[in-house]
Amino acid sequence: MSQIHYARYRLEREQRQRVAKERVRNTTHSFIERYHSELASIHQQGLAEYVQERYNSCLSLLRQIEAELAHDPFSARERSKSLGNDIFALRNVARRIKVQVEEAQYQQHRDELEAKANAVKERKAHISNAWSEELRNWTDKLSLNLMLKEVKELDQQVFAEQSSVTLQNLLDKFKQLKTRGLAKAAEHRAIIEKQTQHTTNCDVVQAVVDIVSPSLPADESKKLTEQANTIISANSKDASEQLKEIDHLSDRADKIIENEAVRKETVKAIFTTLKSTGFTVQKPKVVETKAGVSEVVIAASRPAGNRARFKIRLDGSCTYEFDNYKGQTCKKDIDQVLPKLSEVYGVDLSDSRVVWSNPDDEDAQMKPIPSQTMNKKG
Repeated sequence: MSQIHYARYRLEREQRQRVAKERVRNTTHSFIERYHSELASIHQQGLAEYVQERYNSCLSLLRQIEAELAHDPFSARERSKSLGNDIFALRNVARRIKVQVEEAQYQQHRDELEAKANAVKERKAHISNAWSEELRNWTDKLSLNLMLKEVKELDQQVFAEQSSVTLQNLLDKFKQLKTRGLAKAAEHRAIIEKQTQHTTNCDVVQAVVDIVSPSLPADESKKLTEQANTIISANSKDASEQLKEIDHLSDRADKIIENEAVRKETVKAIFTTLKSTGFTVQKPKVVETKAGVSEVVIAASRPAGNRARFKIRLDGSCTYEFDNYKGQTCKKDIDQVLPKLSEVYGVDLSDSRVVWSNPDDEDAQMKPIPSQTMNKKG
């Protein structure tokens, strides 16, 4: 007797959730490491001070996500995806601001202001010290650069020969200037971020490819890379639409990785079950059908010549064949292997349907008809 069945495989709910959690945790951890590397690089290149508040905020959020990853990987993944754009935007924004600050000869102006403060130190030591300290503590270079005119005007008021400015007056005026400067700087950074969004999008999508692609099957990895290149090459496309496409690309890659993880668990379970039921099992191998579909093939045999063959696809469909049997011994092996898959390993081959059968298998030349597959369930 010989039979070929179609079936759908799936892991039990808890086991599938475990696989999904582990997959999400590993992928998200890779993104977190990439983000840490990006922030470290920005800091090493001296760019952090041009986007200091945003940099500190991103670092704080990244540490929160890293702590959350252990107990809630799904929430950590969503927060990580949201944070990625902000982190990759920092470098592009900071570089643009650095150029503008340097072009404005920020350092020269600052040195001049401190030099004037030091020149009158003996006359108004407490005012001079406060002035220098306020300048040193004004760490956001862009906001100070945008307020240089007002700062120079205040300098003339404070250090005029007949100036009556008190220490408290000075501190209050500096506070007002800083507040206005930070507001201007925030508006300016928003404009630059919008101008550099396409470059940021390219950085984000490249990170997705670099981290996710190695975990995908070869054909899916190629598709992912091609889709990523399409997104990156669309210079004229609206940046927000690009972000949506990047998000969809990332979600699709996550789903493929999850399906591949489930398939690996299923392949492992089938291999172990066949071996434990007396079959000699060949090493599973990945083949590509004429239709370009990737499937894992597990071939096994008994000394008497009985053969079993499983084909497991990424979409959750499975074809299994038992052939070269005499009489009803084929059914006996099927009834031995399939229940063990479900009971021991949580692999349920549902919706099984016989598409070919040779009840007697008396003709040694009899060959099974080509198999077909079914889509996976849920």
